Amino acid sequence: MAFGDRRDGKKVRDIHGIQNILIDFKPNRCDSAVYMNSKIDMTNFVKFMDKKKKEIEGLTYYHGLVDVMAKTLYSRPYMNRFIAGRTMYMHNTVELAQTIKVEFEENSVEALMVIKVDPEDTLIDISRKTKEKVDTIRQKKLESKGNANGAADMLGNLPKFLRVPIIGILKWLDSHGWLPKSITDDNLYYSSAILSNIGTFKVGAIYHNLTNFGTASSLITFGEIKEENGRYYMEMGATIDERIADGFYFCKALKLIEYMFETPELMMKPAGEKVKYPENRK
Repeated sequence: MAFGDRRDGKKVRDIHGIQNILIDFKPNRCDSAVYMNSKIDMTNFVKFMDKKKKEIEGLTYYHGLVDVMAKTLYSRPYMNRFIAGRTMYMHNTVELAQTIKVEFEENSVEALMVIKVDPEDTLIDISRKTKEKVDTIRQKKLESKGNANGAADMLGNLPKFLRVPIIGILKWLDSHGWLPKSITDDNLYYSSAILSNIGTFKVGAIYHNLTNFGTASSLITFGEIKEENGRYYMEMGATIDERIADGFYFCKALKLIEYMFETPELMMKPAGEKVKYPENRK
């Protein structure tokens, strides 16, 4: 690890001076959020996934969504950057996070789940990893205290006069990358991106804020996949820290996502295999 790097990321040393100035003017992630919304044609994706569901046990549409987002981060690496302590870093890994219900009940507690997607992983691997992680979390029912779920639960139960100063110390350690792994492991705020599949609740994509805590520079929401005149469409909303790249880069990433949903066969290829958006495509 070179001087200036963090345990979870490498310092970006080739950025333009204007980007540093932007970071100084907007030192907080919440003040730097931009929102992008798109209605994506999912017809080919639905047909492909329905076919693969018959071949891969337990496969869901969500596994396909995770695969596409992982491929986007590998193909458009600036999307895997983050700002901490007014310094830009590149994540060492691609990790996608979400919250899940421990039990299928309205009043059930939520748990944090982070999936690491390796460069060689395909849709099959992502499906397996996701199912294993969900099963593990639900079986333990948050009894384990050696992860972010247990730490957050313990801290949240402290009285306010203790909790507030402790949170202040944690935020200071966070900005320097000095938080212990017991807090950052399986913590959705310490991921490449946070995903929210609200389509399961039969609603469209929403705007969701980022947080100044952690390293996640984007939050993606997926709406319900609906049939319209024989085709399927899905709303997708993305909240992104504008400091990690420029608007042109974000737009190219969005076009790449749309292209991959229209070309779902790409999901059977390794996540780390870069996908290029065809320049002659309308």
